[in-house]
Amino acid sequence: MFKRLILPSLAVAVLLVPAQAVSGPGAPQPKMKAAKKSPPFLITSGLPHYTMVLKKVWNDPALALSPEQKSRLLEVRKATIAAVMELKPKIAKLQRAIVSSALKGGEPANLSPDVDRLAALKAEATKIHLRCIYDTKKILTPSQQAYIDGFIRSKRK
Repeated sequence: MFKRLILPSLAVAVLLVPAQAVSGPGAPQPKMKAAKKSPPFLITSGLPHYTMVLKKVWNDPALALSPEQKSRLLEVRKATIAAVMELKPKIAKLQRAIVSSALKGGEPANLSPDVDRLAALKAEATKIHLRCIYDTKKILTPSQQAYIDGFIRSKRK
């Protein structure tokens, strides 16, 4: 009888008592997990990151990149990474400021200009990403593109 009546009631009581009541108002609260770093792009999935994929298969005989292709692909990679890395700290700083202001009760109307600036920076980063995809595809032959796309599909599974 004890098990059927008291234990379920005790379980419900434990679930309903706020954590602060158990630990006391002055007790330290658990720290929130650090936020994951968010990508600097507007489109965060679906677009391939060819420079990262190419790094993995750079010397693969099945891909068979020529020395000229490697040189051109390195130029695309260098330009892309430099441009994105210039934007990334600006995006992260602005995003942290918006989040902080919002959590402190900032009015949406006051945060709106910063959100617009953040969107513009992320749009710029996305355009750089799109340019990288376009330039990379122009350098690769159709069979090399098919190989890279197959490699990407195999990693998604």
